[in-house]
Amino acid sequence: MTANRRSKQGGASFLSWIVIAAMVSAIGLIAARLAPAYVDYRTICTLIDALPADKVHTMTKTEIRDSLQKRFLINNIRDLDSGQIIDIDHKRDHTVLTLKYEVRQPLIYNISIVVAFDREFDFT
Repeated sequence: MTANRRSKQGGASFLSWIVIAAMVSAIGLIAARLAPAYVDYRTICTLIDALPADKVHTMTKTEIRDSLQKRFLINNIRDLDSGQIIDIDHKRDHTVLTLKYEVRQPLIYNISIVVAFDREFDFT
C-alpha cells in the first residue's frame, strides 16, 4: 500500500525558474538605476553637514552656494547645481538649508523611476 501512495517529489519547474530569474533581474535593474541617485544624495548630505556650523550663519547665501558648488565638483557631483537644489533661509538666530530635488531615471522604454529627496539642515 505504501508503494502505491508514494508521492511525486515536487520541485521548481523550468518555467518557475524563469519567472524567478526575471523577478531577480528586474529588482537588480531597479537597484542599479537607483543606487547612483542615493549615493549622490548621501554625499550631498555629508557635504552640507561638513559646512562649518559656527560660520554658516554669518556667511552670505552666495558664499554658502559657492562653497557647496566647489565641494560638489571635488566629489564629482556634476549633474546637480547647488543654487537650484538648495534653498537658504537666514533667520534671526540660525540658518536653515533645505535640500530638495528629484532624480528621474529611465528604466525601460518609456517607463521611468522618479526619486524625490527633501531634507532640512539647521545651523545655529
